[in-house]
Amino acid sequence: MFCTPLLKLEESLGANAGEFAGWKMPMTYSSYQEEHMAVRTGAAFFDLSHMGRLRIRGKIQEVENLIAKKVSDAPDGTMIGPTAFLNDRAGFVDDVMLYKISESEFLLVTNAINREKVISWIRKNSSLDVEDLTFDLVMIALQGRRVWDSVEKPDLAPLQFKLNAKFQGQEVFLLSRSGWTGEDGIEVWSKPETGQLILERLASRGIKGAGLVARDSLRQEMGFVLYGEDIDENVNPIEARYWVYSLEKEFIGRPALIETLRTGVDRLRVGLKLPKNQRVIPRNGSKIMIEDVEVGNVTSSTFSPYLSRTIGMGYLSSRHFILGSNVQVEVRGKSYTVKLSDFPLIK
Repeated sequence: MFCTPLLKLEESLGANAGEFAGWKMPMTYSSYQEEHMAVRTGAAFFDLSHMGRLRIRGKIQEVENLIAKKVSDAPDGTMIGPTAFLNDRAGFVDDVMLYKISESEFLLVTNAINREKVISWIRKNSSLDVEDLTFDLVMIALQGRRVWDSVEKPDLAPLQFKLNAKFQGQEVFLLSRSGWTGEDGIEVWSKPETGQLILERLASRGIKGAGLVARDSLRQEMGFVLYGEDIDENVNPIEARYWVYSLEKEFIGRPALIETLRTGVDRLRVGLKLPKNQRVIPRNGSKIMIEDVEVGNVTSSTFSPYLSRTIGMGYLSSRHFILGSNVQVEVRGKSYTVKLSDFPLIK
């Protein structure tokens, strides 16, 4: 098991560690509900050092052939994403964020569980040079509705980044205006020792840490997917309603994607909301039912501190995809009413 380089400091700040995708990292600090609401009402920091971080060098035409969104039109210093690598069946190899440094140099963030798979897939399908930076740098996110009350706002538009930037008085490898919570914020890549200084500075300003559990509940409120739960190699972007592609160019998986658009799909990803008086959490795989007939299954679910109710997402037969209608979800042998909802689940 890998251990994030910042964990010892984070545990001194109250982090409770656990395992995710082969990494020991903060799961919670106080409670995920408090951490969640800190992001929705103020600000909090996250350790994202488990995410795969790669440097890619080579011809932009090869990058275009691999990745589902168009890259060549993006200015240098911008992020392209979320986007994806797709297999020949248009299933998700991984959903990723691509950073365009120049026409021949890029950075890539992968899901932790897919880092090695993505490296192998790129090398198999191109002559691009891939360098793994994951163990050389840490990754910190500062997110929140009032994040700029806590730190100076960088001179960056959303999805822009700078290399060799300054943050909290420290030289960092990368600073970007980005995140995965639905709130404004920044993400920082730095050397581990620099990351420790940054976390100490943020903590001294009264900014609280947030763990992976809060990050999961925040992303579910926004309807953001998690690889291995909501998408995988057997799910395509049409089914997932995850618009990570540009059809005006060629890329691996495009023919299958066009065929899927032509023929249609049998299932669609949908948001789920339970009544406030039902505090049950459906598990991945819980059946979605209509009049005792199985019409889908739950993929993610959590209690939303912001909405004070259980929420989630899953896949539903496209014949029954009627937003605003009610279905039933089976949990431990009991049936619960669920409202089919669009994303984001918070407005």
